[in-house]
Amino acid sequence: MLTLILTGLRHRAAALTAIIVAAGLGSALLVLSGAMFETGIRLSAPPERVGGADLAVIGDPSYTMLDRAGGETTDHRPFPERHRLPEAVVDEAARIRGVAEAVPIRFYDSVAQSSARASTLTAQSWASVAVSGLTVPQGATPRAGEVVLTAAAAGTLAVTDGDSVALTIAGRTSTVHVAGVIGGPADAATVFLTDDAGGPGDGIDALGVVLAPGADEASVRRALESEIGDVRVLGGDARGAAEDPAVSASRVPTIVIGAVFGGIVLTVLATVASGIVALSVRQRSREISLLRATGATGRQARALLVGEATIAGVLGALAGLTVGIPLAHALFAVMRRSGLVPDGLQLRVGLVPFAIAVAATSLVIWWAARLAARPARRSRAIDALREADLPAGRVGVTRRLLGGLFALGAIALAVITCLMPPSLVSATAGPAALVGAISAALLAPVHLRLGLALLHPVAGGRRGLGGLAHANVRSRLVALSTITGAAALVVGVGAGNLLSQALLTTAAAEAQVETITARAVIRAAGGITPEQAAEVAALPEVAAASRFVTSGGWIEQPYDGSHRDRPWSLRGLDGAQAHAVIGNEVVTGDLAALDGPSLALPHRAAEDLGVRVGDTVGVRFGDGARADLRVVATYEDLPGYEHLLLPADLLAEHTTARAPTTVLVAPASGTSPAALMSALDDAVAGSPGIVVGDRDALDATLQQGLNVNALINTLMLLVVLAYAMIAVVNTVAVSTLGRRRELALLRLAGATRRQVRRLLLAETALAAATGLAVGLVVACAAVLPTAVAVGADLLAPLPATVLFGSGVAVALITLPITAAAARRAMAGRPADTITRAL
Repeated sequence: MLTLILTGLRHRAAALTAIIVAAGLGSALLVLSGAMFETGIRLSAPPERVGGADLAVIGDPSYTMLDRAGGETTDHRPFPERHRLPEAVVDEAARIRGVAEAVPIRFYDSVAQSSARASTLTAQSWASVAVSGLTVPQGATPRAGEVVLTAAAAGTLAVTDGDSVALTIAGRTSTVHVAGVIGGPADAATVFLTDDAGGPGDGIDALGVVLAPGADEASVRRALESEIGDVRVLGGDARGAAEDPAVSASRVPTIVIGAVFGGIVLTVLATVASGIVALSVRQRSREISLLRATGATGRQARALLVGEATIAGVLGALAGLTVGIPLAHALFAVMRRSGLVPDGLQLRVGLVPFAIAVAATSLVIWWAARLAARPARRSRAIDALREADLPAGRVGVTRRLLGGLFALGAIALAVITCLMPPSLVSATAGPAALVGAISAALLAPVHLRLGLALLHPVAGGRRGLGGLAHANVRSRLVALSTITGAAALVVGVGAGNLLSQALLTTAAAEAQVETITARAVIRAAGGITPEQAAEVAALPEVAAASRFVTSGGWIEQPYDGSHRDRPWSLRGLDGAQAHAVIGNEVVTGDLAALDGPSLALPHRAAEDLGVRVGDTVGVRFGDGARADLRVVATYEDLPGYEHLLLPADLLAEHTTARAPTTVLVAPASGTSPAALMSALDDAVAGSPGIVVGDRDALDATLQQGLNVNALINTLMLLVVLAYAMIAVVNTVAVSTLGRRRELALLRLAGATRRQVRRLLLAETALAAATGLAVGLVVACAAVLPTAVAVGADLLAPLPATVLFGSGVAVALITLPITAAAARRAMAGRPADTITRAL
């Protein structure tokens, strides 16, 4: 049997090309998915500022959700901010056996301005230079009013020893002198401060641990984790996560993209591969009948087909490995540019993704081939001979049953999506479209038969070119239904998910800014003080100015079950100015009372929690700290997009930046936007790192972080388009080239090349149009429930644009390929073609 399979592969290399290409693409994409998943697991970020520490200790970046009794669950969510450590951990770590030195590390965002230029730089406490890996000359320790710069920072500012620099941290600017320059040009640009010059904020950002000679790193690691608790100990390349909390925050998006994308690839690969093998079985029905007539059993005939497809799949999978790495690097670069992962995070690909890619792809091809080759086992020799030319367009009971079950699943997911809050819609809307597309692919012959009945009058009835195309499609229903299934995949999965995600993103983006009435924004990389905000508010063109802070957190007491999947959105404002920069209607209490340990709740959330003004709510901040806050007001907010309001100073203390960096500005009555912007520009002129923006800049600031699902759906569309192209090319090429004799007879009967080409294009158009209609129905399983959940307008220009683009994509995939295959099939003289076929 193996010899026969290998012989078949050698003589049918062209026919098996589609399987090789599909398996190669699937293998490459699975390597990409595995690379994303492994990168999220490893979180490799070579350290730049703590490279001298053997181990780096940070607060556990994952928050453990609580149950109703206040106990910890197994459900974890990433902290939105850097989880700081209490200062007491320095002494605790120093007492552990095997630790030679425990060094506290603090990071600050700063803006430094010299006489030559200004730049945003990372500042560190001087104590952390001991674990920076830099060589420090004797006497280079900075004193009060002094800083030490690395060579890269000094080069950026064009300064040297003894020069003066204006340094802004937490909104406060002071003139400092450069006491020394250390390191080389390749070291990270850093400003080292005296340990008491970093500004407000309790706790330390990380702890650098230097091991004693001969100490066992694993033992020290275990001791740190057990004796300190609620920490993560990092070693090797993972230490970079201590420098940038965005490294730890990248775990979720990279793992989600890898897992979801990999599942989609396997699903689409199985759907397309089964269609390719099924078409091959139908095209080789005469060969199979001869095998059966010479004594081969149905099991042997099936084993031959499955063996050929599996070996072709393995060869394609091995070839695809070479493409997977460049694709992974390209995707990772896109993720960096979009802000999903930080620059310090490195892409890591081990041997496991390669092994999984080959094994999974080969297994899917084998499984799809076994399902598609079942007719070869069941059919009798005489039946195969009778059906060799035009096989009947029957759909098996199993296929009908599976198609119906998947259709019911899509309907159920669509109904569930309608009942979901906006934040959870994407969890069921995307799967609804995918499950519906699988059903459409399984039932494609049924849909094509129904489409032919509906399109019969449009095709011209029984007369003319349309009638002949209609008859030809009906006689080749199963073969051409692959085109129908491919078109349904493109429109259903591609357009459905893109449009659903676009509706979600648009609704979320609008909700972010809908309740904000401020018309301008001031952003300061080095932070903004209350005095600076008051100076802006005192301008004649300004009615109010409030510092603005965004973060995330959880309500722990009383028990809150509404945000199990995500943290609450926290917004910090200056209470006295809040009413002028946001438009939320106050129901009870007063937003002006936002001062000290207090917060304001959405009215509906307060009712669900059973709290009123004056009650106390336990809040877990995004940096891991917990506080009991007094409720001072309740207000109306957008359902599904609610925020908690807190004092700006309080919330800023629990953010990575430690200080407010944004000011919302409301114009005075009668002030034009241009006059407001001009007054603000004049007010901040000469202040380094401060930028004034209009409403569009505010919108862009608040809408960051809404692109994870958009990237996943874009990748999904590209995968679907690629596999649809493979399926259509294979179907059109195999079926058209297999009809050379028929097309030659048409030409001998008087048909011109143009008429034959139009006939083939009409057949493809009928199959594609049916798939387009089915795909629209599938897309509705995701789009309509999403629109209901978020209150979107389906008559907006965006849905029409996406649907039109889907139709164009289907046409571009199917019609040019058909025209090319027709040209190849009609090459040469008709008489010669018939002679070769005999």
